[in-house]
Amino acid sequence: MSIYGTICNIDEPTITLYSFGLLSKWGFGDGDTPDEWLDYLDERGVDWDDAEWPLVQIVRRYLLPELAKNHAIDVYEIGTIHNPIRASKVDGIEIDDRAINDEVELTPASVEVPLAEALKIALEDT
Repeated sequence: MSIYGTICNIDEPTITLYSFGLLSKWGFGDGDTPDEWLDYLDERGVDWDDAEWPLVQIVRRYLLPELAKNHAIDVYEIGTIHNPIRASKVDGIEIDDRAINDEVELTPASVEVPLAEALKIALEDT
């Protein structure tokens, strides 16, 4: 159970961001909008065009601060049809974003992001 689930409504839907997504150009589902997000928008009557999937923003707001507790990590953003946010260096190790680097094991392995927070971020950016 996520920390969020212990302090908030346990039934609040979340999405999992896996840390290894930062290590590949195909990470975070190749940058595609997750079905869970689209379903969440549909359930709330929000038009998909009005709330773009805020992947970069939630990675920066939720995943990177947790990883920074255990790692020195440099990331960059790239305009692409693939994963738009990637690690360039983790704990001094250069990351080749075309292949997962076996030398790097990120901790925590994942974080849970409340979809309500992701929607708030998406609507802020419109």
